[in-house]
Amino acid sequence: MRSASAKQQGLTEDMIDEGIYNYQQSEVLTDQEKMALKFSDLMDKTPNAINEEFYEELAEHFSIPEIVELGAFIGFNIGFHRFFGTLQFYPMFSPEGELVDQEKSKEAYGDKPVSHKSFGNAQ
Repeated sequence: MRSASAKQQGLTEDMIDEGIYNYQQSEVLTDQEKMALKFSDLMDKTPNAINEEFYEELAEHFSIPEIVELGAFIGFNIGFHRFFGTLQFYPMFSPEGELVDQEKSKEAYGDKPVSHKSFGNAQ
């Protein structure tokens, strides 16, 4: 997410925070983006809440192929981040979007970056 190309396209730390902490009330995100983030949030925290009614709501914003692609992407990324969290792996990109090593990333994000807080090894 914090890649150099994303930064070049205008992604900011404030936008990332908005997507993580305030997506449902955001005035910046589109309804489609909010729905994608809700899908991701549910997949991560309460996957049993994803039922036929939710898929109908999702279909108001996405085609069936887009839902499948989005679900696969979300599922992959949740697994990827959970795995890296168990390793206490820091983001590969600095807040500025530069590729950095683990030492520089730890300097930038501190001892417990947000990405580690939801994992068992990072309490």
